[in-house]
Amino acid sequence: MTRILFLFIDGVGLGPDSPENPLSTLDLPSFRALAGRQPWTSRSETIDRPDHVFRPIDATLGLEGLPQSGTGQATLLTGENAARIHGRHFGPYPPTTVRPTVQDKSVFAQLAPLIGTDRLAFANAYPERFFQHVEARGRWTVTTLAARSAGVRLRREADVRDGIAIPADLTGRTWQRLFDADAEPISEAEAARRLVALLDDHTFVLHEYYLTDKAGHSQDPARAASVLESLDRLFAGVLEAAGPDDVLLITSDHGNIEDLGTKSHTRHPVPLVAWGAGADAFSSCRSLLDVTPTIVELLTR
Repeated sequence: MTRILFLFIDGVGLGPDSPENPLSTLDLPSFRALAGRQPWTSRSETIDRPDHVFRPIDATLGLEGLPQSGTGQATLLTGENAARIHGRHFGPYPPTTVRPTVQDKSVFAQLAPLIGTDRLAFANAYPERFFQHVEARGRWTVTTLAARSAGVRLRREADVRDGIAIPADLTGRTWQRLFDADAEPISEAEAARRLVALLDDHTFVLHEYYLTDKAGHSQDPARAASVLESLDRLFAGVLEAAGPDDVLLITSDHGNIEDLGTKSHTRHPVPLVAWGAGADAFSSCRSLLDVTPTIVELLTR
């Protein structure tokens, strides 16, 4: 039975080769392996094989302006054009006009009645301060709103200690610095092992990584290098640990880190990677709109 590990990486586009594009200048062997030994740039050739897809997909959704996380992520995780529903790109949180779509039509909401809520996992863990903050303000992110609305458990610090969740920064070092958390930091290899292990009990596992977007906004090459190299180690661990029935899916909501010459998002296409038996189901994806429908189709054949 096919199982999908979906790594959603915020703020990664396919831009031109340039000194401002760390995806073209850094040594990132796992990134390159996932792109057929190519850097992740606008010049990379599309790969379309039964067990490996790498291609650009559109994040502009047919609207002017710069794509934003709120509507981009909502589109990615529902298959509905959230930017058009709202009338423009919006972020970082889903606007009120889009929240019902996220609640009712997310990939979690669509899969739950078909394969069971217990087969779905959101692998991110959050410190207690996060829950206190969002419950007071009602400003859930797209991913947490989607999971919460579909009855998929939001994981906490105790789950990190128990080895069944990972922090948003992969290792938990940020938690220790900002929240004085008790959970010991882990390596990217251990984070990868945990993500793949979740597939033993779940058919669909989602993890969100947002530090790429933060690094892009910072325009700091050292910060960008740090987060991309950390991701590269995670990718290496996942590729090593994944089983024959596992599909690794990677994509983003908009461009950012690929152009450190600007603090803004970009209109570049974003990468879509599918790796593993059955990956070619994603070869027909052309925009953020196509990802969730393909996930649902692949897991319910």
